[in-house]
Amino acid sequence: MDSLITYKNSKHHLFLGFLVGDGNDPVASYNPANSPDSVDFLEFFAGRDTTKADWRAAQAKGTRIVVCYFPKYAYFDGSINDPATKVPGYVNPPGFDQNNPTPTSTYNHWAKNAYTKDIAGDNLDGIDIDLEAGTFGREVPQTNGPNFLLAVAQYYGPNCTECVVKTGAKKPVFFYDTDGSVNDNAMYTPYQSNYDYVDFQSYTTGNRYWYGRGTADFGPLVKTYGLNKLIFLVNGDSFIYASGKQDRPGGDSTATASLCSYANWVKANDGVGVGAYRMSRDYNHKPPFIVSRNAIQIMNPAK
Repeated sequence: MDSLITYKNSKHHLFLGFLVGDGNDPVASYNPANSPDSVDFLEFFAGRDTTKADWRAAQAKGTRIVVCYFPKYAYFDGSINDPATKVPGYVNPPGFDQNNPTPTSTYNHWAKNAYTKDIAGDNLDGIDIDLEAGTFGREVPQTNGPNFLLAVAQYYGPNCTECVVKTGAKKPVFFYDTDGSVNDNAMYTPYQSNYDYVDFQSYTTGNRYWYGRGTADFGPLVKTYGLNKLIFLVNGDSFIYASGKQDRPGGDSTATASLCSYANWVKANDGVGVGAYRMSRDYNHKPPFIVSRNAIQIMNPAK
């Protein structure tokens, strides 16, 4: 265990895996304790293992666990959905509309409550904000994206000022998670120092995917986001099901080949790392998680 922790704390190429507990894969697949020891980050997405002892087992191996959120499920300060509005004595300014955000709406209450629940309460390790055209709306229109992300950055990421960092601990990590369909000039470029990493959905399979040719089109991504931020994701939806079926013929082999090619590119170009949305479906391979393990080995031989 000591050597594993030493490895996790050393300079190496990272692996990020999403655990999806939506009932389409075995329960064991999204149990954090079952994930490969050398995975650096796990993400809870669309359901999760509810046994906290499983979370702690993964964290004991130096794996950090983050929670993914869509902006559209957040609320603005003073909203009718904001718990602060129900606290005796809380008063919004005259004329304030509790049902409709404005371009100047802030999201500090939501960010604080997410931090209090996930970091202070559940002892998890960070947040992933999924920034796609379809993840905005309701109380967080895309035009309010910068306001929302600035609120989150107070509690997460390298510049957090409201986070409590225990002796020897790390600040809660902040992932900017995107498929390139949002206004990066407004939300990423001016504030990139607020984000630890960008996990880019460089999918070449599935119903929704990045229209790139894999590593051949990584150049523009590096130019936009920076080589020191990027983690390239494949679409684990395409991995094989426990039943042996696939979402699309050949999808499993394409996703597998993509992850290996991404890992080789990262190693050759001294990038940050790779990962898989729904890494949990890699559990269905024999042996379990063999594709993720191979990618980690490519980037970090003999680890």
